[in-house]
Amino acid sequence: MYKTINNKKIYFHNFENIDANKRSLLFIPGAGLDYRYVRALKFDDTIFNPPLVIDLPGHGKSEGTGLDSIEEYSQFIIDALKDWNFNNLHIFGHSMGGLIGLDLLNKLQISIKTFVMISSIYPIRVADSLLDAAKSANSMSADFIIKYGVHKRLIGMKNVFPEDKDMLMFDDLTACNNYHTDLSAIRNSLVPIIIINGDKDKLINKKHEMEFLNVTCAKKIEMKDVGHFPFFEDPNTLSDIIAVEITN
Repeated sequence: MYKTINNKKIYFHNFENIDANKRSLLFIPGAGLDYRYVRALKFDDTIFNPPLVIDLPGHGKSEGTGLDSIEEYSQFIIDALKDWNFNNLHIFGHSMGGLIGLDLLNKLQISIKTFVMISSIYPIRVADSLLDAAKSANSMSADFIIKYGVHKRLIGMKNVFPEDKDMLMFDDLTACNNYHTDLSAIRNSLVPIIIINGDKDKLINKKHEMEFLNVTCAKKIEMKDVGHFPFFEDPNTLSDIIAVEITN
């Protein structure tokens, strides 16, 4: 379904199927990604609504252009959710989406039961070589991310990244690089925080991961033989982990 936000048509994936009596899982995509990245996730439909995604401006089926900062993206999510009343909302941020989710926690404008960062950490410092690739073309940054981020060989992986949208990957990666927040405020949050990272993820800085865990007291779950994209590399195990954590 679509809604108009700031005069742009925005795509809301699976929102027409929401049952207020079930748990709702909202997934915030990583840089350049869109609703397609959750298609392989499977949950018990007697407990969970189908996976929800709001395509960010300029991403997937949404109109507009990418935004300049993580703070703008999180405010966009807040604006997009204004017309929905969730009794049991759990937010999952993949990579860049993890930073957007952190900023949502700081803004305290959405009632969240659980916040889960997947293949994400704070801070995210993007390599200059990746930024240079993204400045040249979306496809070149996709090649870099696939080379270093994907552990298992996946056919057609490049198709999930944008090719025809000007500088979208560069804008998203720059937003990640420029984001700063106070983790001490996150530590005092009453919302449980979980990190799910792959043990073969070369895009996650392990030092930053340890520092984040120490400051926030987040729970860490490590997926075996998985890189930066568990949604594609091992969606069944990821689905099982999420279901267990959210129903506990």
